[in-house]
Amino acid sequence: MAKSRSGRSKKRRFTGNRYTIRATINENDETSELNSTESASAKKLESSHTSLEIFSERLFHTSKDNRIVSWTTLISFFAIVCCPDCYSQGLELIEDSVSGLCSHMNLKCKNCSFFKGFPMTEKMKGSCLINSSIVLGLRIIGKGFSAGKKLCAFLGLPFLSKLAFRNQERKLLKATERVAQENINAALNEIKGSNSFTKCGISIDGTWQRRGYSSLNGCVSAISVDTGKILDIEVMTQYCHICAKGNCQSSKHVCSNYKGSAGNMEVVGAYRIFERSNVRNVQYNEYYGDGDSKGYESVKNFYGINTVTKLECIGHVQKRVGGRLRQLKKTTKGLGGKNKLTDKLIDRIQNYYGIAIRNNVGNLQKMMSSVIAAFFTVYLEKTIHCMDSVLKDLRVGVVTKGQKQLGVPSKKSSKDFLIKL
Repeated sequence: MAKSRSGRSKKRRFTGNRYTIRATINENDETSELNSTESASAKKLESSHTSLEIFSERLFHTSKDNRIVSWTTLISFFAIVCCPDCYSQGLELIEDSVSGLCSHMNLKCKNCSFFKGFPMTEKMKGSCLINSSIVLGLRIIGKGFSAGKKLCAFLGLPFLSKLAFRNQERKLLKATERVAQENINAALNEIKGSNSFTKCGISIDGTWQRRGYSSLNGCVSAISVDTGKILDIEVMTQYCHICAKGNCQSSKHVCSNYKGSAGNMEVVGAYRIFERSNVRNVQYNEYYGDGDSKGYESVKNFYGINTVTKLECIGHVQKRVGGRLRQLKKTTKGLGGKNKLTDKLIDRIQNYYGIAIRNNVGNLQKMMSSVIAAFFTVYLEKTIHCMDSVLKDLRVGVVTKGQKQLGVPSKKSSKDFLIKL
């Protein structure tokens, strides 16, 4: 049974309904819409015109998207649509040809000679955009032909042949290379400005297709320190599918451009990037590495003896401090645990270390003093915290294990110990 209301109900405030006339005051002549001579029919036509504009705008935005439609639903829909020539029902939809995910349809009337052909998706220069889109989407998420074929098989959709898939990949590769080169040239022109030759600092780092030192593919990029944009890139691979099949002599192809270990890719890539700097009229005089980079040794004398200055990334140095402390805690028995070297304490030491370096850039002596002071500050905070707990226990007359380790006497002589402290 529902619970009855107790007390007086609150009076609701009238906020208007669909029949309420809302007067809009004009700021210029201070006349309201109530006094307007516009008829009701004109108002309705104006509102319908506004609704039509909104609908057309939404239709324009959604017309560029794609939808999956059931084939049975599509045939049954056209079966009840009237023919534009004879105005009789019974239009027949026939699939003429299939090109990957795109189908070319023919619409004809059973009662007259009406015939119309159209593709299911948009085309550009004779190529279906939906096929290029699915190949690009699969490559962005790191998948290929087999994954796309399985996906379309579960959805009941046609898919590209392997040859068509490879052709789409080549088209996308050419377009990607062209766009990437345009962006790199624009970033280089932004640094140069009106000068024909300039010097700048770059940050070089390498990445691999998979972790470890067994990857066959790698990439080295040079990023401008001033703008944060990529100035050059070097992609390296030491595996060729065509050569692996034994067809290296029969066809012209771009073979692998690197031979050696995966760890040495960063060194070779950095040297190739510096080689191209002469052609592009730019000199990289500052090398920002990540601490463990070996590429600097190969390019430090590229323009002359010690013409390239190496600058370390403070963030990587700070990260290595935390990593070494965690490794020390892991290998040293009894170092970790409560009131010892915990992860929270390591994070604090790591942050203090980074602050000490950033506040004393350019002054080695002050930097060393600040780093030592940072470690002492952490130790002092830990000691004061322990002594506060010891003094608290002494006031209540309790002797704990920690007090025994510190040499704290028993309750009888605790007063003398407090005086000494």
